[in-house]
Amino acid sequence: MGTEEEWPDINPGDLISSLRNRVGSVESVQRSGLLHQPLTVDPTQKKIESISESCAFKSGMAGVIGYGMGIFFGVFTAAIDPNMSAPTDRPQTAREVYKEMASRSKSYGKSFAFFGLSLSGAECVIESYRAKSGVQNSLYAGCLVGGGMGLRAGVVPGCVGCVGFATFSAAIDLYMKS
Repeated sequence: MGTEEEWPDINPGDLISSLRNRVGSVESVQRSGLLHQPLTVDPTQKKIESISESCAFKSGMAGVIGYGMGIFFGVFTAAIDPNMSAPTDRPQTAREVYKEMASRSKSYGKSFAFFGLSLSGAECVIESYRAKSGVQNSLYAGCLVGGGMGLRAGVVPGCVGCVGFATFSAAIDLYMKS
């Protein structure tokens, strides 16, 4: 941390008079409700904030929400395009349609959960390491995740995945911040 030589000398009386000139009297501040805020923070509240700001929590939430979205999209796509594994001439039964919906929902759910968890986790770790918040974190995380997913198919698909995911992540980040 800093030493006392780095901090300018501040006279508390000058600070209070400066605040009075800008805000008005202490009574007007009290009447407006500004001083009714608690000045101390509860240790439990601090603990909850530290947990909810951790990378593990953010990644876990992204995975859970991604799984939910995947289930929704799986049900939706199975309802629109029932792709039965063994096509026959007879009509589909409700049981077969339900099994197809469940199978597709579970598959989409796992894919969306993995994508959300890995992208959110990578971005959070990169942001923590760089100690900066910005679009560059989205670019790096998108490239890392997209490249990693594409490398299973080879080097060229890995590079394409890196560029594609980085572009997508940056576009979404810019849209959300605008």
